[in-house]
Amino acid sequence: MVSYQGDTKYLGREMIAVAFDIGTTSSAVSYTYLYPDDYARVRMVTKWPGQPISVGSSKIPTLVAYRNGQYKACGAEALDYVDDSHYDVAKWFKLHLHPSSMKRSNQPPPYSSVSGSAAFEVPALPPSIEIGQIYTDFMNGDMKAPEEYNGCDTHYAKWLDFEQQSFLREAALEAGVVSKENSYEPLEFVTEGEASVHYALAYSQSKSWLAADTLFAVIDAGGSTVDGTLYECKSTEPKVVLEEARASECIQYEYTRRLVVFVDRAAETMMKQKLAGSKYGDDDYIMGMVAAFESRTKRLFDGEMTNYAVEFGTTRDNDRPKGIIKGRLSLTMNEISSTFEDVIQRIVNSCLVLLCARNVKYVLLVGGFGESIYLQKELTKYLKPFDVIVVTVEEQTKKAAA
Repeated sequence: MVSYQGDTKYLGREMIAVAFDIGTTSSAVSYTYLYPDDYARVRMVTKWPGQPISVGSSKIPTLVAYRNGQYKACGAEALDYVDDSHYDVAKWFKLHLHPSSMKRSNQPPPYSSVSGSAAFEVPALPPSIEIGQIYTDFMNGDMKAPEEYNGCDTHYAKWLDFEQQSFLREAALEAGVVSKENSYEPLEFVTEGEASVHYALAYSQSKSWLAADTLFAVIDAGGSTVDGTLYECKSTEPKVVLEEARASECIQYEYTRRLVVFVDRAAETMMKQKLAGSKYGDDDYIMGMVAAFESRTKRLFDGEMTNYAVEFGTTRDNDRPKGIIKGRLSLTMNEISSTFEDVIQRIVNSCLVLLCARNVKYVLLVGGFGESIYLQKELTKYLKPFDVIVVTVEEQTKKAAA
């Protein structure tokens, strides 16, 4: 199915263009067949090895499984080995690629804080497996592309130094994504911020927000960072031309690590406190509740209702004094909003750094966590006194950069 069709005809040479977005927790691929004097039609890959046919999701887990140092599976197929002690699964391995220039010494809130995000270590790589091999295996397993194509990979703005590009180019070469004889011309690196602008132009509520001389910020609230970049639009015709107006402000993993996990960790702490003294306060029940919270409650939370339900069990699960009726845990609006507080404040602070001393008109909010209705509302509330409009995308089921 076509997810986007260009509004101007393509005039270049015939080719297949493939976009890879290898994220911290999930990845995606999109592609288009470019034919001269025809409109580009972009499609998302929605069928992956190990993924149920009925799911049809464009996202796959960024996981690679090994046994005794040998590659076994990646993506959705690697999920089968996550809890198997005979296998080592590489996850969040993108965080190991952070350049030293991004490291800071800021400390996270204490673990016991409900709204604060507990510190936790970036998972170690599987024994004897180098980060380059993991990238190569992941690309080789799920992201092999046709021979005649142009490809691009997206990363945070501050990642795009020569060392990081060379590393990723070498991994793509080893995986057979590009040939050794021609490894530079067909492979381009694009910042997530710039890729997100083009995505938003296709799916935002209105395209009128972007015009020549417009100064705007892109806040990418994703898996491992909040990446904020200030752009100035130089022109929109015949194509969009952007110029970075300020160096990227990155709230990186040194103290933010994984925003989605921060909210989930805060929810876990809150539920344990709420259900203390009940059998439902045991770890097995809590983990089931957190999974249900992550997959549905958190995503639908908008702060409008008095109570929200976390559907974790069956009709046999009841503890009315603790708010559990027929497998549904009732949480108040304040209880859920408390799990968002710390992360939202960090995102707001990142925005304020970008807005200072510049006449910014718009903030483009993208990324997995940027899809949160509650985050969108809160950010709009915080930025309204500055006469800044928050722009979001309507289609929230795909990885934006791909």
